[in-house]
Amino acid sequence: MFGVSVQALPPPAITQPTSPQTDVIEIVGTRTGEALKIDRRTYQVQQTPHSAQKDTYQLLRGLPAITITADDQINLLGAPDVTVLIDGHATRTNLRTLHGSDIDRIEVLTNPSAQYSAEGTGGIINLVLRKKRTDGVSGNESLELSTQGRAQPNGTLKLKRKRWTYEVSGGGGVGAWGHSTYHKLRETRQSPSGPVTINTENGGGPGLDNGGYAQLKATYEINPKTSVSAEFTGGAASYRSLNRARFVGLTPDFISFGQRQRDSGSATFFTSQFTFDQKGKRDGETLKASINIFGNPTNRRTNSVKRDDGGSLLSNRRSTTFYMQDKLDWTRPLGKNRILSLGAAWDREQIHQRYSFLGTTPNVPATGFSDSFRAGQDTFAGYATYQQPIGKTWTVMPGLRVERNERRIETPGFPTLRLGQTDWVPSVHADHPIGKTLVLTLSYSRRLNRPGADQLRPYAVQPNTLSIEQGNPRLRTQTTDAYEINLHYHRNKLDAGLIVYDRETRRLISTSYSIDAQGRTVSMPVNVGHKRDRGAELDVNTPVLPRVKVSASVNLFSSRVPIDAVIGDATEERFRFTTNTTLEWNGPDRRGKPGDVAQLTWHYESPATEFQFRNFSWNQLTLSYTHNLDRKWSVTASADTRQLNFGHRLVAPLVDEYYRERQRADLKVKLMKAFGKN
Repeated sequence: MFGVSVQALPPPAITQPTSPQTDVIEIVGTRTGEALKIDRRTYQVQQTPHSAQKDTYQLLRGLPAITITADDQINLLGAPDVTVLIDGHATRTNLRTLHGSDIDRIEVLTNPSAQYSAEGTGGIINLVLRKKRTDGVSGNESLELSTQGRAQPNGTLKLKRKRWTYEVSGGGGVGAWGHSTYHKLRETRQSPSGPVTINTENGGGPGLDNGGYAQLKATYEINPKTSVSAEFTGGAASYRSLNRARFVGLTPDFISFGQRQRDSGSATFFTSQFTFDQKGKRDGETLKASINIFGNPTNRRTNSVKRDDGGSLLSNRRSTTFYMQDKLDWTRPLGKNRILSLGAAWDREQIHQRYSFLGTTPNVPATGFSDSFRAGQDTFAGYATYQQPIGKTWTVMPGLRVERNERRIETPGFPTLRLGQTDWVPSVHADHPIGKTLVLTLSYSRRLNRPGADQLRPYAVQPNTLSIEQGNPRLRTQTTDAYEINLHYHRNKLDAGLIVYDRETRRLISTSYSIDAQGRTVSMPVNVGHKRDRGAELDVNTPVLPRVKVSASVNLFSSRVPIDAVIGDATEERFRFTTNTTLEWNGPDRRGKPGDVAQLTWHYESPATEFQFRNFSWNQLTLSYTHNLDRKWSVTASADTRQLNFGHRLVAPLVDEYYRERQRADLKVKLMKAFGKN
């Protein structure tokens, strides 16, 4: 299952067969020149015409337990906040520009070891790219059009000439990314026993953005085992969302009004990455070093609201961000199935944010103010893991990571906030084959969720007429202890797994809502207590008919979450489930061109509870069809419901809010061409 490789199983054939091939991904049994660790489950992307045309999201939809939402959010075990790496490094590459012809294998870690940063709780997906071996030009280009009124061109060009490999890629988007309408029913009180104020809000509008990026990368092979590379990316984007809303008072103390809201912004960014990669004398020995730099020189956001009763609101946020990550990783096999890994990392982040506000209400003079803060943090980390066999059938991999985080926030008029914390982050994985087709894996890891600088700012931001966003300098780090039991069955083309897991979260970060003297909803991040998630996931990936396979997973959750009820603090036990099913058909090759490919994906989320929220159930249905015009050209049509009807209920001591949103269905058509030798 996820979190376990299957090197203990008989190695499946991963060379292309002579018969027509319909599978595009299979489990990796052995890999020459790589140290195979037991903390991950690895999938080989077969180099066939069927896989070559698929982008990253289409490939991931075919893997058990991975859910892709309509807005391209990736979930593992039903949880968001998934970290996506490329060749083990953080990336801002548009995943739609990567296709099966670019990706060698996909590594999935639901319970990452101490080798990886403790930040994040959703797991890790690592995309390992193919290395271009022969001289010449290759790449792809595509254009996607949407019924929302959006165009997205993308392209990648690779050139290998002896020891040098050059890569150029770019893309962008222009037009509307969505259109939604919503309904809100809101009840507020100034005190628990005070009178109730009730109003409705109905609104909606489009969201639009324009932007583009360019990426350059050069790799030089010093010798067959050593290479260095440099990568540079730059881009700019702007966006705006428009909303017309009508507020109607259902009690005499709320005066009805209409408003027009425009939320717009622009940003520039750059990234640079320098890597050193050396393979040692032993098979699987590697030394990797990297420096990653990211910056947002400009990031502006303007929110303008005009009411038909004479009121108005204008807020501006400007920020600059700089981020740097230095990493050093060394892996050395010490014998059969014995692997020592050591590493260190240094992360530095700096942000400067400025905020200004000007607001008017009928018959009241205009009010205005401005605030700003500077924040910086450094995280120093070191780790060690050691994989070794125990007895004849068990393999264990204990690990320990130590992270020292230091941060400071400076705000005019407030004392400087300085925080320092050292975290010991252990992990352990144990692997045990049961026969030739079944593998048992046990694992434990600790994960962290540190508050962001914007959550710690001491001042409030007003994004619209009836709401306030307040920071919380007293927010503390959230920790999660994750335990997993994995059973993974693999035989021929049948792949099935069962994960039973227990996640204990302390100092859970959630959002608390209250009402101020002007009747506005005030939200603030707070630590709300202890949360426990126990559950199981069952997944299966198997052919059901000739050229048809199904990937299905069911997540069962038994959650105990802290809630904020009117009668006081409490916890709530809730059982919920999610399901994700992908049905895929791969057509036969015809006259030298690849067969067509069709995917139908259905995702369901049952109702869920958070601290003050009750999220309603929702469905999502996605259909895509790829027609290969020849071995180079393909056209893909996709349609999704974009969660046509979803919402929540906010239940807090002084506010009760019902919210429903509808999004338009979307149809996309993508034309793609691959060229050169992949």
